[in-house]
Amino acid sequence: MKKALLLLIAINFSVICFSQDTDFYNTYFEGNALLSKGQYDKAIEKHTLAIKLYPKADYTYFNRGNAYYKKKDFANALKDYDQTLKLNSDYAEAYFQRGLTKVPLGDKTLCDDFKKAEKLKMTGSHEALKLHCK
Repeated sequence: MKKALLLLIAINFSVICFSQDTDFYNTYFEGNALLSKGQYDKAIEKHTLAIKLYPKADYTYFNRGNAYYKKKDFANALKDYDQTLKLNSDYAEAYFQRGLTKVPLGDKTLCDDFKKAEKLKMTGSHEALKLHCK
């Protein structure tokens, strides 16, 4: 009886965990599809929901940051790129994109981001350094 109860609990736990993972990935991919269609506000909503479902996914903050960037909401884009890098300090694309976001803001620390992106072998970072960090 005890083994059957433990087995039942384990199965229910697995179903709940799998369901949460599925909800996260479905929501995340819906956000990406909306982003690629240029529906930035809807993409932000989906990625925000995905973050609530799984707040440790660095790439979700990154993609929401990209949606904010496309809307020219640079302050929120920076927050999301910062969070991406808190979760994954080797995310080359996040350094690069954060550097690009700082250009219209006149933030001179953009060179540090491009240097870090270059160190992590991000395509285009060397050119960005030459263009913005003379």
